[in-house]
Amino acid sequence: MPNPQGLPLGESIRFGWKTVQARAAFIVGVTLVAWAVPGIIEWAGDSAFDTRLQEFGISVIASLVSSTFALGLAKIYLRFRDGETPIFENLFDGLARLHIYIAAMIIVGIAVFMGLVLLIIPGIIFLLRLWFVGFVVVDEAVGPVEAIQRSWDITRGRTMDLFLLFLLLVGLNLLGIVALGVGLLVTVPVSGLSLAFVYRELKPKAAVVVEQPVPAT
Repeated sequence: MPNPQGLPLGESIRFGWKTVQARAAFIVGVTLVAWAVPGIIEWAGDSAFDTRLQEFGISVIASLVSSTFALGLAKIYLRFRDGETPIFENLFDGLARLHIYIAAMIIVGIAVFMGLVLLIIPGIIFLLRLWFVGFVVVDEAVGPVEAIQRSWDITRGRTMDLFLLFLLLVGLNLLGIVALGVGLLVTVPVSGLSLAFVYRELKPKAAVVVEQPVPAT
């Protein structure tokens, strides 16, 4: 059952920090790949093409690659949270669910934008309540609307906790920026792992039921 009390925010950040310490080479490596490849695609496109249409096409490709890696990182963070050992290939696990993720994020983006335009506070609430859509997409075989609904449901009554977590993670990543920006290679994965930890608090992993064979008669 999800924790009925306040979310363990400090514990989530400690989990992220300890995991990065224990698997620093792997985590920094996949983070670098996830950041560098879309950037290289953008740079190569800008160097090779001159027309705005071509540059737009390259930007779309880079965004699709970036979104695929974002899902892959979410999968990796969840595997760490579940006590499993992720592998580099998990970075590409989001490819099969990319269309679901993109559709869901378009809806989320519209909802957050409209909330911010109207009264700001509704936009912030939408942002926090739909924070876990990406995790839902890689964790469950659901469509975009269902992923949004799942995130909305599991965060009911948790808005203030999530706002505090948001502030903590913003502060953490500001420290990463202060450290010449290189610190983001640590603080961003710590943030992602913290979110995975909180996601599992809100939505525990379903137990696998193993059916026992029926004795022959």
